Order: sequence, then C-alpha cells, then structure tokens
Amino acid sequence: MSRILLAWELGKGFGHLGPFLGLTPRLLERGHTLHVAAREIAGAALALGKLPVTLHQAPLCLNTYGGLQEPPLSYTEILMRYGYLEPAMLGAMLAAWRSLITATGAEVVIADHAPTALLAARELGVPRGVIGSSFNVPPPADPMPSMRSWLAVPPARLADSDRRVLDVINQVLPPGRGLHALHEIFDGAARFFSGVPELDAYVPRSADEYLGLQSLSTGTAVPVWPEGEGEQVFAYLHADYRHLDRALQALASCGARVLVHVLGGNAAQLERYQGAHMRFAPHLLDFRRVVEECAHCVCHGNVGTTLGMLHGARPVLVLSKHLEHFLLGRAVAGNGAGRVVDPDDNAPDIAAELAAMLGDTALHRNAHALAQRHAGPSVGTMSGRAVARIEALISKGAVPNP
Repeated sequence: MSRILLAWELGKGFGHLGPFLGLTPRLLERGHTLHVAAREIAGAALALGKLPVTLHQAPLCLNTYGGLQEPPLSYTEILMRYGYLEPAMLGAMLAAWRSLITATGAEVVIADHAPTALLAARELGVPRGVIGSSFNVPPPADPMPSMRSWLAVPPARLADSDRRVLDVINQVLPPGRGLHALHEIFDGAARFFSGVPELDAYVPRSADEYLGLQSLSTGTAVPVWPEGEGEQVFAYLHADYRHLDRALQALASCGARVLVHVLGGNAAQLERYQGAHMRFAPHLLDFRRVVEECAHCVCHGNVGTTLGMLHGARPVLVLSKHLEHFLLGRAVAGNGAGRVVDPDDNAPDIAAELAAMLGDTALHRNAHALAQRHAGPSVGTMSGRAVARIEALISKGAVPNP
C-alpha cells in the first residue's frame, strides 16, 4: 500500500496526537505504512504504544526570539516565534523536513500544526492535508486575521507582520516557487478539522471539512466516584496550570461529587484537597464511561476532552491555559454549552464560574441541542471517511509545484 507521514511541529501536549491516533488503526488495517514525526517523542511513544508505526523526532526550532510584540495577534506572529524571522533557521528546518519526507518515501503528508512540513511537501509536490484544531489553519485572508477579535488591532501591524514573515519564506524557497500570501502555506491541503463549524476558532467553514464531536478513550481505569448525593463532576487538569490550587479548592467546596485527574500531579500537593466529596484518579480513565456517568466537566479546553463531553451533551467549564483553548472555550460559551475563564485573568473566580455552571439548567439543554445537531455519523464512520479522503489524495500522486 502507501507510505504516510503524520507530522506534528508546533504546540504542546497529547492533543496534537489525538487526531493521528483516531486514524492510525484504520490506516494500518488498510495496509498503509505509517511514520509519525512528533514534536514531543516521549509522549508520542507512550501514546503509540505497540502500534507498528515508525517514530521520528520532528524538525523544529529551539531558538528563543526576543523583542517581539506581546501578545501575538495572528498566526503569522506565532510563526515569528518559531524561526520564521531567521532565514538560516527556516532554511534549515525546511531542508530537514524535505529530507524526512524523502527518507520515509511519504506519498502524503498529514500535518497537525506543522506549517514547515506543509511547505516542504508543497516544494516536493507531495499531496498534503491538515488535521486537528481549526486554530492551526487560519482562513484564506491577506493579511492573516487577528486571533484576538475582542482587541482593537492596528491593520498596519497585521500587514507588516505578514510582510516580514513572507519575505523570509520566499528567501528560502526556490526561485519562482515563492508565496504571494501566507495563507498559501495551506492552499491545496485537504482539511480534517476536529469539531464542528460552530466551534471554529475563526469562522465556520465548509461542513465537510470537520470530523465532528469525536474523541478517543485513551485510558482504561474505571471511574470511582465519591459516595453520596449530588451531581457528578469530572475534572481533567494539568499540574502546571497556574491556578491549580484555586481550581481544586473550588471543586472541593462546590457541593457536587467530584472526580479529578491531574496530569503530572504531585500526590503531596493533591492530598490536602481529597475528602468525602472529591477523589483523585491516579491513572487515565475510560473516557467514554466518564462521559456517560458525569453531569458536568471542568478542563482546560483540550480538544479531545471538550469535544467528547459535548458529544455526550455535558456542559464544560473551560479553565483555559492559552489562546487556542480560550477560543474554543469562547465558542462553547457562545453556543450556551459551557463557560470559560480567560487565561490572562490573574485572579479568576473559579468558584463563582463553577457555581454558575452547576446552577444553570439551560447549559444542559444547549449542550444537548448541540450534540443532537451533530449526532449523525458515528466516530467510526467519520474516521472511515477521513481515511477514504487520504487514500484519494494518495491516488492523485505527486502534484506539480504552484
């Protein structure tokens, strides 16, 4: 069959592996040879387990660049922080991705937040697709649109940022093969967005570009809830969340029966919050079972957890750690299916937000309505469609450079 390279270059966490893991078993069943180039190879090795997949370290920029305006306002200004203002660095990354694509014999490249992999595939004429969060693929606007629509953003800044990055890209691409606008990084790539149009980080796009409200059940541990009365609330938090203690205190005193998994959590830190109404799960839980048994969820807006809860019509309180998850949380709240805490809030009243969610019956109705609107094809059916589209890309063979 065919050789497929799954590429992850930017961003942190298991969320960038989730879309790959959803397709990997089906692609393997179809006889394809899979290579995964991951930003974080330790997590990728753990997630892939014993699957017959070849793992590579993704080419990436490790330099830190100072003097940039904060916060980044567009996708372009994210690229600035990862080598796209330094021709030597970008040229080296592009050469490394070209070498990896060539060495693996990849007949298609599927990228999750991997713009340089897409540029390399474009240069080599290899069919390509993008998968994962819509945050990673801005709409085709010139200049790239602001990611912070609530701020007054000077148009000149967006245009200047695009001009600077575009100049660097065109310095390292072959003569006559340059870009006219930055959105051309994604032009010609098939779209496999996690989620549904209502939850797009930018604007709703064609419905057939989304994979729906699906997630993976990566854990196997059985959820054991505190005994007694009251609704069951599941919380999935990260140990590095700067308001973790504030969040745990709010959960411990909310009056519900709470089950918490803290990724990377320290037992000594968590022990003081455990009580009759709150327990900690030390291992990843059977997520589908958790969705069935809980009434509400508290998480950071990680895509798999959020979409899985909404698929089960469970309202979500998003304690966002960064912009991507805040935008998803804003979309969830905008659809009346949850609430969101701004990552830039230095003293968020998490207890008040949690109480508001638990006391708002409309959130359940809205979450149910969202789930019903997108209750059509099963996860397996949608994954099968994605695999068919990937195979169609391969069947087209190499494509000429623009």
